Amino acid sequence: MYSKLKFLLKYMHQYRWWYTGGIIFLILTVWVSVTIPVFIQRSIDLIGKDPSLFRSEFNENVLMIVGLALGLILVRTLSRILIFVPARLIEKQIKGEMFSKLTSFGKDYFDQNPTGTIISRVNNDINGLRMITGFGVLQIGNVLLSLSITPYKMWKMSPMLTLYCILPIIFVFIFVRIGIEVMVKNTHYRMDILQKLSGKTISFLSGNNVIKNYNIYSYAEKEVHKENISLYDKTMKITWVRSFILPLLANLGQILKIVVLFAGGIYVINGEFTIGELTEYIAYAALLSNPIMGLGWLLTVFQQGFVGISSLQTIMNRKGVDDERKPLSLKDKEQLFKDGISVKNLNFTYHNGEKPVLKDISFTIKPGQIIGITGKVGAGKTTLINCLNGYLKPDEKQVYFGTRDAALLRSDDIRSVVKTVTQEVFLFSDTIENNVTFGSEKSTYRDNFEDVIYKSAFADELSRLPRQGKTMVGEKGIMLSGGQKQRISLARALYTPCELLILDDVFSAVDSETERFLIRQIVNNHTAKSVIVISSRMSVLERTDFTIVLEEGRIAAQGSHNQLLERSGFYRDILNLQQEGNSNN
Repeated sequence: MYSKLKFLLKYMHQYRWWYTGGIIFLILTVWVSVTIPVFIQRSIDLIGKDPSLFRSEFNENVLMIVGLALGLILVRTLSRILIFVPARLIEKQIKGEMFSKLTSFGKDYFDQNPTGTIISRVNNDINGLRMITGFGVLQIGNVLLSLSITPYKMWKMSPMLTLYCILPIIFVFIFVRIGIEVMVKNTHYRMDILQKLSGKTISFLSGNNVIKNYNIYSYAEKEVHKENISLYDKTMKITWVRSFILPLLANLGQILKIVVLFAGGIYVINGEFTIGELTEYIAYAALLSNPIMGLGWLLTVFQQGFVGISSLQTIMNRKGVDDERKPLSLKDKEQLFKDGISVKNLNFTYHNGEKPVLKDISFTIKPGQIIGITGKVGAGKTTLINCLNGYLKPDEKQVYFGTRDAALLRSDDIRSVVKTVTQEVFLFSDTIENNVTFGSEKSTYRDNFEDVIYKSAFADELSRLPRQGKTMVGEKGIMLSGGQKQRISLARALYTPCELLILDDVFSAVDSETERFLIRQIVNNHTAKSVIVISSRMSVLERTDFTIVLEEGRIAAQGSHNQLLERSGFYRDILNLQQEGNSNN
């Protein structure tokens, strides 16, 4: 509990003056609320007296009631603005910090936490925090002030009648408290199920093509239906409890009115109360029921909100991959690739793996070189480049940028000089132009956009599109073919200059003619100081300065095209297969 309160106060302290203003206006709200019944009592008691003597006093009381009612509207509105606005600002701040924190985590976190679970935490859990810092703070102030001032006013008028009103309040509060315990327990279960359902829904929607191709609609529907039914069951249990709690809270005011009318009516008959005083007391009883109902909601909000905070803390308290690494200065970043990259006896094992994926890898990349990497499926090609681009963190003294150990560098510093075009292309649901210029620090210049579109062999196809660069590509580029998406991804990498460009099997989705054009543009136009190309196509590999052949995580051979024809049987086999394929065509 202490850690959760500390977590809340850290953010609320930034807006302490907003909350202070809100509490001041909340005090005025409660004061005006308990003052109005006094003038109502005076007005009602004047009705039965001589109009000629008390008309002016009656009119003054009515005007005071109208003025106080208008003032109540103003101060109540201001109290809510000053309390709810910082709650929204805190929500905005935490969502930004959450996104920043999530981007700092490594591959191990995202392997263990599905996307749906993360989205559920970002949306639902932060909403609970917003409710505490907004509605919760408002109700705390409202309950404390109302349950101190209003009972005092009631006690001054009649201590015994006040005790009669307290009895049903205690009875209702006990039932509400028990119900809230049941609700919170089921809310925990519901949030877990909701996270699972979100994860499965996103997974099945992303893999929609697989579901269609293998005709496994029924399996996907059953999996979603199972979680959906579980969510329904827990939601209905919460709803059943609410169906008893909310009517009790909502009708508490009516129950108090019955008590006051019965007991207070006897007081009026016995001459202990006037009609005006009874009306004043009924008004106080109505004011008392609102904070009691707010107290029930307050307990619910805090119970559910603290569940959300626990979930958020698991993310916010987790250390990112680079949290303990210092960022490089701009000058150091510019010099990072000056002497190239050295890989020395690199060994790498995944966090959930049992044996190394890479073993004793050693080579050097000098500025200006074009390096090829080839090998069978599962040989470790993608793992190797991910150790170079900062996506994976190798152990110390294995990868160096000049004299700097990559294990001690921040990933964003590494990626300031290294750009990677992966084989898993991702396009945003936006225009082609915005996808190409996405993340660029400099302004979008039309000439530069057209230049990279030409270099990525997409100019002809772009000109045939109805809106050209303004064409929407759809969710994950669904409107485009695999080759088109690959070339837009390549254009994105070419748009912003870099020191080292890594192309992870980017030619697999294009035809041979486009492939030759792309190689020519990359090699001849020096789009980057150095280029690493992962490919099995000889038309690509024969243009490199040297190529590394990986087999089962080890370097089986490395050298130029002619050297590898002598040293590597795998390399010769690829060449023979492709030559036979070309001759058959």
